[in-house]
Amino acid sequence: MVDASGRRLSKAEIAKAAGVRRPAVNNWEKRHADFPRPVDEGDRYEVEAMARWLMRRPIPANVLRPGEPAGSTYGERFARSIGLIPQTENPEPAQTSARAAVRSAADSAWEPPRDLLPNLEKWRGEGGDPESYEELLLVLLHLRCHDPRLWGSLVRAARPAAPLPFGTVLARALVEHQQRYPVVRDAVGNVGLKIWTDRQLAEVVRILEDVCAGERRDVPSTMTRAAVVCRALLDGFATDDRVRGGEFHTPDSIVRLAVRLLAPRPGDRVYDPACGDGAFLAGAAARIEERGGTSRSRSFGGQTMSVRSLRMAALNLAIHNLTTVTELRRGSALREDPSRTGKSDVIFANPPFNMRDWSRRDPTDDPRWRRFGPPPRHNANYGWLQYAVAKLSPRGRAAVLMPNTAAVSANTHEHGIRRKMVEQGVVDCLIMLPEQLFRSTPVPVTLWLLRSRPSDDSHHVLFIDARALGIKVDRKHRVLRPEDIDKITETYEEWRRVGPAYTGDAGFAAVASAATIVDRACSLAASRYVTAEPSSDPYAEEKVRRLPEELQKLHRRAAEVDALVDDRVSEVLR
Repeated sequence: MVDASGRRLSKAEIAKAAGVRRPAVNNWEKRHADFPRPVDEGDRYEVEAMARWLMRRPIPANVLRPGEPAGSTYGERFARSIGLIPQTENPEPAQTSARAAVRSAADSAWEPPRDLLPNLEKWRGEGGDPESYEELLLVLLHLRCHDPRLWGSLVRAARPAAPLPFGTVLARALVEHQQRYPVVRDAVGNVGLKIWTDRQLAEVVRILEDVCAGERRDVPSTMTRAAVVCRALLDGFATDDRVRGGEFHTPDSIVRLAVRLLAPRPGDRVYDPACGDGAFLAGAAARIEERGGTSRSRSFGGQTMSVRSLRMAALNLAIHNLTTVTELRRGSALREDPSRTGKSDVIFANPPFNMRDWSRRDPTDDPRWRRFGPPPRHNANYGWLQYAVAKLSPRGRAAVLMPNTAAVSANTHEHGIRRKMVEQGVVDCLIMLPEQLFRSTPVPVTLWLLRSRPSDDSHHVLFIDARALGIKVDRKHRVLRPEDIDKITETYEEWRRVGPAYTGDAGFAAVASAATIVDRACSLAASRYVTAEPSSDPYAEEKVRRLPEELQKLHRRAAEVDALVDDRVSEVLR
């Protein structure tokens, strides 16, 4: 057994625990961008992060060990080797429970292949309407989740030798399915099957069946493969030509971060006043189910601005089996009577940034803004922030995404609101996130954590500068890795435990009092408070001193090169 008492392992120890050769671990690191990073100078890796990653790596059938069932993962073997799962041929009930927990973790960590959406897009064809195609895919996922008999008939009809035209079979199946599940009716009505050939439609069904095959029946509905595929597809749909009414899809890595930070519990009322396609609501439900809870009453509420977003949110939440516990409505939360929705324990929001003409009347005449002040008519950012605070229950907490500029806006109204929010202690934490997390906008964002009331009288704020975290998955897109989310979450949790006495983390996190923030023009940019890490290079000062001298040398060399070029050009022109 590998000794994991220090919770960190070298590559050689990882290879031994996973039952592979050292070069295999090197290959995993080279080929997979999400492979965990070493956590110390000894090139060692954190045990939990490695276990989570290995849970996604199935062991090929030809190298399974005696007693390992088909479908086992390297994560299970790794966990057994380091003692997370007792090694016994006749496990006691407690050991069986531990084994089941690891299997559940394997399912929740499962990810669809990265080429899933490109493969599906290939069969959409150039003439297929993207929005109609997206809704078709989600309808098919819903059918697979909730009508196994009908889905089985579709899979059989999609075989090349099937006797009937597949488009006809699919059309009949959708009519039958929407009669049983009215939640898909609007989406089905928006899908025109005739723009696709029988072969295109059949291939789409086969691809979805292949990627969801092997799905376990005993995992929570938010962790099924269909639910994970749904979240991956929504992430992939979010390109800049598919933004709906200013509502941006919230990337899954940001959803997971915000949900970890607010940690919704069973019984919490969860609300999203700008829910878009329902990503935050689905993420909150998954968090509750991961922790063994369920929601049996209408504890989830969301509001969205466009008809299409409403359809997509309804489909997304239905695939996650949240139809009976979620109340969705269309409309602008800022324009409607706020009393229509009661107080909430947890609020998530990714509202449209810098929205104009957001109020039906002059904001200065609106009683909702008496506490902190009326937002400017031309920009709703501070309307959303105030709305979130106003809708919180006494123990409530909120996570709201805002453009970085909102934290430093010099607008008189916004500056005054920001100062009052800080002085009254409703601002808990600001996290500057890396660029390029959104596929649909390049705007850098900050996650604001707000509270209904301060936990102490000192009104301190935690600032986290996480701009250096994340990893690029392609030229224009970055994601937060599990270890990035862990680092941010652990920092925030320590701050919540320690309070104003928290000393921070050089280059990453710092705490400032309300008085300090006011002295700095009420700037809430984390970069203003987080100090850079001291250099570990003992010769750094000497190197900096030499820089001007090196720069002068380079200038002289550049001048010499310019003179030489002029001479050569003159010779050519003679």
